[in-house]
Amino acid sequence: MPRQPFDDIPAPKEWVPYSREWVIIQTPKVTAAKLIYFAETKVDATLEHARRLLIQTGWSETKSERFVNPEKFPGVWADFRKGDDICRVTVIEGSYATHVDFTVARVNPPR
Repeated sequence: MPRQPFDDIPAPKEWVPYSREWVIIQTPKVTAAKLIYFAETKVDATLEHARRLLIQTGWSETKSERFVNPEKFPGVWADFRKGDDICRVTVIEGSYATHVDFTVARVNPPR
């Protein structure tokens, strides 16, 4: 699987793909994906980097919210929309790296 499977969902070179956990499911009408990376920056800086890159490729942020996961690590998620497509970026602090999770659902163009 390519390091960046979608042209409009960029991942910085510094982020390390955790492709063992990646999933991409395609049907004739919809493509859904979960892409996971590790970053060495803090949660807020990592989300800001993802936010900037997504906005540059035409995505619009619709909502974001902070949380603390069950392991007591702080995180934040942000939802983005581009036409009928949606992308949620979840960024969680970890013991050794910041976890970056893209969850994508997009409508496939008609054939």
